[in-house]
Amino acid sequence: MIIDTLHHAEKTAFYPQAIRKALRAVINQEPHALPPGKYIVDGDNLFFNVVEGESKPLAEQRPEYHRQYIDIHIVLKGEEIIGAGNKGLEIVEDGAFNDAHDIGFCTQISSETLIHLHPEEIAIIFPGELHRPMSSLGAGAPLRKIIIKINSALI
Repeated sequence: MIIDTLHHAEKTAFYPQAIRKALRAVINQEPHALPPGKYIVDGDNLFFNVVEGESKPLAEQRPEYHRQYIDIHIVLKGEEIIGAGNKGLEIVEDGAFNDAHDIGFCTQISSETLIHLHPEEIAIIFPGELHRPMSSLGAGAPLRKIIIKINSALI
């Protein structure tokens, strides 16, 4: 898991090319002006979703994980808390893994760390890392964000 800012990460040479390409694709689209929806950059290998919604109290969000895709969460408007666990934590599944959408849910994140994202800040989450996005510490609030999906085979 990596925390950074959108513009710094796009220019940082030590990130893999696929991550820099994804961030450039978002920046080149003028992300604050994009309507909600899915945007394809490289077929199923690289795409992003613009999401508008409401954050929910952390305790109401189910922890999730992915097997194939790297997530990059970018806050555009509002604030987001992401509960996160380091790679290798035990995953106690809460239902069957959905291969078609590359998402599984679990009952908890032991040793959870809270990531607090503001506009233009990002969290890069790798396959197998448990996380609870779209969260808040209090009541829910409006949130506009982008979620980039990168096939981990590109890294």
